[in-house]
Amino acid sequence: MDVDTNTLRDFTAFLVEGGVHALFPMGTTGEFASLTHQQRKTVIQAVVEESRGLPVLAGCGGTSVRAVSEQLDSITDAGADVAVVVTPYYFQTTQEGVQRFYEQVALEASIPIYLYNIPQLTGFALERATVERLVEHPNIIGIKDSSGDFPFFMDLLDTTASSFTVLQGIPTFAINSLDRGADGIIAGLANIFPKLVSEIYNAHDSGDYLGAQKRQSKVLFPIIGSMHSMPTVPALKYLSAEVGRDLGGTLPPLPNLNSEQCDRLDTCLQTVMDTEFIGEEEMNRRM
Repeated sequence: MDVDTNTLRDFTAFLVEGGVHALFPMGTTGEFASLTHQQRKTVIQAVVEESRGLPVLAGCGGTSVRAVSEQLDSITDAGADVAVVVTPYYFQTTQEGVQRFYEQVALEASIPIYLYNIPQLTGFALERATVERLVEHPNIIGIKDSSGDFPFFMDLLDTTASSFTVLQGIPTFAINSLDRGADGIIAGLANIFPKLVSEIYNAHDSGDYLGAQKRQSKVLFPIIGSMHSMPTVPALKYLSAEVGRDLGGTLPPLPNLNSEQCDRLDTCLQTVMDTEFIGEEEMNRRM
């Protein structure tokens, strides 16, 4: 199976034009775990070429230092700015084992690294003390935390230097995280409504806290609620197709949505599309 680079380039341009501040190919939503090494490199190269100067944070991961180091070489060759390295999965390990893993990966990397903490998918949760030790490595410069553990996230903000980037990966915590000093948010729904998600950050950054909260409560929260108990990536791809941007189906082992799940998303989508926060362009794409 080849990567549809034409669709990918068009989609990347859509995100850039929507006002996002950076691009994150090969994250969870990008189904990196279902792609080959060469397919991942092709995706990252296409995104970099369409990035128009925006930072590109490229995801990668694996269960061996050698495999991840090879991915890092490809990410570097593709022109990404940062590698976002998910915690190793499958093996039972300890905080000390994962610390050794990251230290060896960082030592061999020629671009900076962000840690990626998403224990609900990897089965392993980074602890604060482990992060505090890892930030001492000069090549580890940030973290994307998608744990959903907000006290842990606040600890990260309190105990790491301001030069260490801390990003929130759970959109329900977007504004609370920004209130407490997070450097940004990475939300899967930005793939559907990049302009709206960017506006949440921009409104908050400019002091329009009410505007940020309204966008979150009237659009993000309802959609997140409608996706409850669904597999996230199939739901996002379905929503994307429904608003006029068909990115194709998911790859095995991810499932297709059933009719009840599709109906639930359709009902919610119609509601949020009627709000004042969805632009005319988005409405026209769906018609």
